[in-house]
Amino acid sequence: MVGIDKQSWVKLLTLIEESESILLSTHKNGDGDGLGSEIAFYYYLKSLNKECRIINPTPLPSIYTMIDPEGVVEEYSHSMDKWLSDVDLAIVFDIGDHRRVGNIGKQIYGKCISVSIDHHPARDDHPFKLNLVDSKAPATGYLIWKYFQHIGFANNKLSINIANALYASVVTDTGSFKYQSTTADTHYMAAHLIESGVDGFEIQKNIYEQRRIAQIKLLGEVIKSLQFSASGKIVWIVISQNMIKKVNGSDEDVDGFTEFLRMIQGVEISFMILEKPDGSHRISFRSSGKYTVNDVAKIFNGGGHKFAAGASMENIAVNDIEKKINSHLSAKIRGDF
Repeated sequence: MVGIDKQSWVKLLTLIEESESILLSTHKNGDGDGLGSEIAFYYYLKSLNKECRIINPTPLPSIYTMIDPEGVVEEYSHSMDKWLSDVDLAIVFDIGDHRRVGNIGKQIYGKCISVSIDHHPARDDHPFKLNLVDSKAPATGYLIWKYFQHIGFANNKLSINIANALYASVVTDTGSFKYQSTTADTHYMAAHLIESGVDGFEIQKNIYEQRRIAQIKLLGEVIKSLQFSASGKIVWIVISQNMIKKVNGSDEDVDGFTEFLRMIQGVEISFMILEKPDGSHRISFRSSGKYTVNDVAKIFNGGGHKFAAGASMENIAVNDIEKKINSHLSAKIRGDF
């Protein structure tokens, strides 16, 4: 099923073998797939006695601490620039848009060999020497598992740190195995990880069933502020920093809200606009599966999967963002997009 040929995996292995110092990273506001992929790869590289570090543009969300028991995920700061300047190889996971590593990109792109492993198509102007993409893969972590199979690393049980990370990757990006991208091989992967010692219940409990009181209160505010258009087929919410402060929450507490809105009866597309502390806005789109949303996200300089995508906007009023998004989504519902 995987669309990455063996020759490409050989190229990746060669780059790893020829490198002394390796950086691993993923996009801002890391999710289960990006984080799980880089953590699994970190322990693989450590088994090869490679010097490597995981450095991300934003902190590890608390719901994923169980896949990083040794605290190997670091948040970028300028104090790391010297180490980054000596890196031979940088591998980014689940990135889509190479710019989503933030200031880390200024330290690595064009200065060392960079590789992307992803199931999102890269931008045309990407800087990667090796761009390993299979858009049909259910998760980037699935591609890591296929690479491990290719090199014989997954012939037997995986170490628990690798297995837990990959399980978190695939379970989050398949919506607990319910999305259309889930295949028979996805379940074979899950079975192998469980055979390696993963407690699937505990992983999913930590990700989905450990909601903070602040998040529940924020969800209440969200429900009171729902807005609909296109005869109820589009629903959206604008979350301001004042709403977050009111419940003593954080930006992390909005995770899962867009998916929750999508499950309202009659809704085809949901989107969320989150006001960031710096005044910019993060946009998240979800579709029930009838209408694509990554093409709309692309208009706003974003991207993602057909039915789950995101974007960011700066220097524009939230009312204007709402109008622009609704205009495009309503046209899509009418069949005019």
